[in-house]
Amino acid sequence: MFHAFISVIFLAFAVSPSVQVCAPHCTGVDPGTKVRDPTDCTRYYICLDASGNGELVPSIQPVQCPDDHYFNDRHSIPRCDPIVGAPSDYCTQLCNPCLPHCTEPYQVTPHHNDCSVYYVCLDNSHLIEVGCPQELPFFDFISGSCQNDETLCFHYCDPCEPHCTEQNERIADPSDCHRFYLCTPPTMSSFLCPHNQVFSTVTLQCEEDAPCVTVCPNV
Repeated sequence: MFHAFISVIFLAFAVSPSVQVCAPHCTGVDPGTKVRDPTDCTRYYICLDASGNGELVPSIQPVQCPDDHYFNDRHSIPRCDPIVGAPSDYCTQLCNPCLPHCTEPYQVTPHHNDCSVYYVCLDNSHLIEVGCPQELPFFDFISGSCQNDETLCFHYCDPCEPHCTEQNERIADPSDCHRFYLCTPPTMSSFLCPHNQVFSTVTLQCEEDAPCVTVCPNV
C-alpha cells in the first residue's frame, strides 16, 4: 500500500502540463468568436471577455444551428452552413464529455462529475484517478491544476443526454435500460430491445441477463 501511494505521488508530479478535455476552447480567438461544440457538430459556443481582463470564457449553453445546418469552423469567420453539400467529414472528431479524454500518456483530464479529482492518462488507454489536496480542493480543467475556485470546475457532462460520437456506434438510453441509440452523427435512431431484453453497456447488445442500469429514471 505504501509503495502504491508513493507511486501515485510520483506520477502526480511527473505528468505533462498539457490538458485533454472535451469542452469548448476560447484560447487564441477574438471576443465574440463562435467556436465549435466538440460534442455536437450542429452547435457552437460564443467566446466573450466577461471580466474585461482579456480572459475569454465560452457561453454557458451552446447555440443550436438552424435545422439541417452544421457549424463550420473552417471559414475565416465560422458560421452555420447547410448540411446539403457538406464535406463527408463535416461531423467527425466528436467527443463524449462524460468519458475521460486521453490522447497520449501523462496528460491530465478532468473527472466528468467530481471536481475534487482528475485523471492522469497512462499507456494503452489506462488512467489513474488522483485527488486534489484539501487546501486546493477543485480541479481547474483549463490549466490542469488544483485550486480553490469552484467556478473553474468541468461542467459539460450531462449524464441524461446521450452523446453520439461515431458512425454506427451504439449507446445506452440513459432513461430506459431496454432501449439504445444507433448513432449516425449528427442524428441518432432509437431502438427497443426485443422480448424485454436489456441493453448491455459492456457487449453493446440486447441480452436476457444484462443488469438494468437506468442513469436518469425520471427523464
